[in-house]
Amino acid sequence: MSENAPTTVKVVATNGGFRTFVAFLAAMFIFLIVFFVGIVAGFSAFAASSEDSGLVQIQTTQEGNASSIAILEITGVIDGSNAEYARQAVKELLENKNLRAVVLRVDSPGGGVTASDEIWHNIQKIKEANIPIIASYGGVAASGGYYISCSADHIIAQETTITGSIGVIANIMTFQDLLEKIGVNPVTLIAKDSPEKSVANDIYRNWTVKDKQKVRGILDAMYSVFFSRVKAGRGHIITDEKTLESVANGSAYTAQEALSNGLIDGIGYLDDAIAIAQKRSGLTDEKPTLLRINRSSPAFGGLFGAQSSNLTASDLRTMIQEFSMPKLMYLYNQ
Repeated sequence: MSENAPTTVKVVATNGGFRTFVAFLAAMFIFLIVFFVGIVAGFSAFAASSEDSGLVQIQTTQEGNASSIAILEITGVIDGSNAEYARQAVKELLENKNLRAVVLRVDSPGGGVTASDEIWHNIQKIKEANIPIIASYGGVAASGGYYISCSADHIIAQETTITGSIGVIANIMTFQDLLEKIGVNPVTLIAKDSPEKSVANDIYRNWTVKDKQKVRGILDAMYSVFFSRVKAGRGHIITDEKTLESVANGSAYTAQEALSNGLIDGIGYLDDAIAIAQKRSGLTDEKPTLLRINRSSPAFGGLFGAQSSNLTASDLRTMIQEFSMPKLMYLYNQ
């Protein structure tokens, strides 16, 4: 071949090219997660040095006589930190000997099953102290948002409120197909005397009917708890259990629909709820002090909703794992 002869270059496509591309994407995904965790950790360290340890912020919005009415706000997705805030808030409220009524202001689509139940449990302590509770709904008070407030003495919602959604949902991600594409073959081992350990507990393989049935059984049990809470709170209005079952089927309702089916007692705004609280507590002809209780905001408002002052190394690791854990939720997905 002469020195001036043209050179031919052949480009050969192989199956490995696609796998390499997928592996690259997976690596980038992992890198982004690690980068995100690092950012959160950095903000966490900064915020921890500048925040108060308490979650409860109390403001006086109306100066009045010795008697007080508290507006307890529960907002956003209900999680463990929101449940802890509610616990601290209720504790402080019950220490106030001048407290005559509580307006439970809810603007939440719900959230975790256990966190919702913990807030409900603490709200019950107010009832047990014979302090009237008036629930006032904002834009949304659905699923867990309804769960925590269904035992209130009176419930009103704004005209534009979405409520109801009485039910339980769980989401799970499995990674078998992805791992096969990038050449990863995970092995899960279980003790011989616990053969059911991997049922609905192994994210590295596609789930079978048995896996899904196990989770559905758990979901049904959590729904029974939800239904019992609603029955206890609204049974005096929705007296027929079959009717209650038809209402508590997971449907979301407008305020007008919720009023018609008995899930709420009226339509109105926060000031209407305060007026009802005054009447229920015998303070109609007085000017009580109004206290507003809300959750103190962490520095930067919490990165992507994370309460940075409470983050630990274990929390950061859990953030990654939670992408693949089945989570039981009293949640209305808007």
